[in-house]
Amino acid sequence: MLANLKVPGVYVQEITTLPPSVAAVETAIPAFLGYTQFTTNTAGDTLVDQPIRIGSQLEYEAIFGFGPPAAVSTVTLDASGAFVSSDLEVRYYLYDAIRLFYANGGGDCYVVSTGGYTFTGTGDAEILDTDFTDAGRALEAIAKVDEPTLLLFPDMAATDATALTDVQKAALLQCGDLQDRFTICDLIRADTTARTGPPSEAPGQNFRDAIGVNQLSYGAVYTPWLRTNLLHPVDYGLLENIDIVLADGSTLSGFDHTSLHNDDPDILAFMRIGRIGAAHRDIQTNTPADAGDLTTALDDFEAAPPVTPLPPEVTAARPDLDTAIAAYDPTDANTLTDLSDAFDAYHAVLVTAFDPDANLRRIFPTYGTVANGIETDITFHPPSGAVAGVYARVDAARGVWKAPANESILRVLGPEVRYTQSQLENLNVHTTGKSINAIRAFPGKGTLIFGARTLAGNDGEYKYINVRRLLIFLEESIKKASEAFVFEPNDANTWLRVRGMIENFLNLQWRAGALQGARAEDAYRVAIGLGQTMSADDVTNGRMIVEISLAPVRPAEFIILRFSQQQAQS
Repeated sequence: MLANLKVPGVYVQEITTLPPSVAAVETAIPAFLGYTQFTTNTAGDTLVDQPIRIGSQLEYEAIFGFGPPAAVSTVTLDASGAFVSSDLEVRYYLYDAIRLFYANGGGDCYVVSTGGYTFTGTGDAEILDTDFTDAGRALEAIAKVDEPTLLLFPDMAATDATALTDVQKAALLQCGDLQDRFTICDLIRADTTARTGPPSEAPGQNFRDAIGVNQLSYGAVYTPWLRTNLLHPVDYGLLENIDIVLADGSTLSGFDHTSLHNDDPDILAFMRIGRIGAAHRDIQTNTPADAGDLTTALDDFEAAPPVTPLPPEVTAARPDLDTAIAAYDPTDANTLTDLSDAFDAYHAVLVTAFDPDANLRRIFPTYGTVANGIETDITFHPPSGAVAGVYARVDAARGVWKAPANESILRVLGPEVRYTQSQLENLNVHTTGKSINAIRAFPGKGTLIFGARTLAGNDGEYKYINVRRLLIFLEESIKKASEAFVFEPNDANTWLRVRGMIENFLNLQWRAGALQGARAEDAYRVAIGLGQTMSADDVTNGRMIVEISLAPVRPAEFIILRFSQQQAQS
C-alpha cells in the first residue's frame, strides 16, 4: 500500500495481529448402511448407494419408509384367551437401529440404502456383504462424504460371522485410510454366548478369529444383543396364516378358522381387506404374489364388502390398479414400480374408507388380542444403533474426550445375556488384545454400557475409545483449519500464525477438560520452525511441518480402594 501513495492525505492500514481460529468439527455423525423399505424417492430417482443426511426419525420415515414386515408363525394364548408369547422375528435391523439411535440422544446422521427388503423362499432376509463392499456400493459411496464420523451396519449382524467381519474389516480399513471416522461393530447373535464343546470359548471368539489385525484402533465392538419391545405394527395380512396354540395344547391354523369368527360376514369382509393389505405389503417389499392372486383378492373383497354398494372412491380407484396388474412382468422392474404406485393409491383409498385394522380389532376380539400382543412382543437387536446414540449424547453433554461408558441405554428392556465374572474378564482383557465391550444390567441402575476399549486393547496409545475419537476430532479440526495456509509463504511469519492458531484451539480444549495437566504446557506442545521441525531442504521443497504433542485424558477404568487398619490412639 505504501508504495502506491501518490495523493497527499490520510490513509488507514489495518494490521492483522490475531491468528485465525480453528473451527471444531462435529464428532458424532454416524452413517447407517443397510436395507430400506423405499429404494426410490418421489421423483423416481434411486436412493440406493446415495448417502443422505437426515435429522430425525420422521425424516427417515419420509424418505426411506418403515421397517420390514415382521415374521410370525406361532402365537400362544392362555386359558383365558390372553396373549402369552409369539415367535416374532425381525429380519432387517436398520430401521430399529435408527429408532434406538434417536431414543438414546442421536442427532443428524447419514443413511445409505443398500437396497430394498427381499426374502428367500423360506422367508429369510437376503443380506449380502457385497452390497456393502463392492465397487461403487455403500462403503465406497460414504467414503466420498466428509462429514460422517461413525460407521455402522446393523443389518449385517443377521448374517454369519464371516460375512459380517468382511464388511467390518473393509470399514476399519476405510477409517484408517481417511483417519476421520470410527467403526461401531456388532457380533452375530450366536456369537454373543459362549461356544460349546472342548475347549469352551468366551463370547465373541468367532469375531476375534475373523476380524484380523488391521486398523483395530479405529473400531469398537459391543455385546450382547438388546431385548426390546419396540412397536412392530401388524395387520391381518400378516396374521392370516399363523398357528394359534391354545392353553389345552390344541392348535388353530389361521384366522379363517370357524371357531374363531363363526363365519361372521363383517369379520370375513374385513379379512378380505386384510388379504389386500398383505398383497400391498408384498408389493412394497419387492415380493409380489402372482398377478392372478392379486386380482382374486380384489374380486373376493368387492363381491362381499363391509358395506354395499362400495364407496365410489374405492370403485374409481380399481381400474388403474387392474391396468397395472395386467401389465406386471416379474422380469421388468419398471412394471413393478408402476404396480407399487397403483397399489399405494388403491390401498390408501381403502384404508381411508374402511379403517380395516381398527374395525377388525373391534369386532373380532381374538384378532385384537393377538395383534396387540405381537406388536409389543420382545424382539432382539444388535446394539450398534443404541451405542451410536449414546456416543452422540455423551459428546453433546460432556465432550468427545469423555469415555462413552457407564452410560444408560434407553428404550431397551435389558441385555439378552448376562455374563459371568470370568466371561466379563475375557471380554475386556484378552490375550489377542481384541477387547469387546460388555453391556450389563445393574439393579437400580438399568442397562449400562460397561466398557470403553477399542479393538486394539493392547495398544498403549489407542486402547480407549475416547482417546482415539479425541485424536480424530483434533486432527480433523486442525487439518481443515491449516488448509488456509496452503501456498502461504513458508516463513517465520506464517509459522507464528499457524502455531498461535493451533495453541489457541488446544488451550480451549484443555480448559474444557479434553487434555490433562495442571498447566497448559503440561497438556500440549506445538513446535514449528526452521531447526525445530524443518530443515532447509524441507523449506526449499515447500514442506511446512508442525509437531503437536498432547496429553489426552484417559478413563479411570480400574478404581482401587486401599484400606488399612491402624491401632487406636488416645
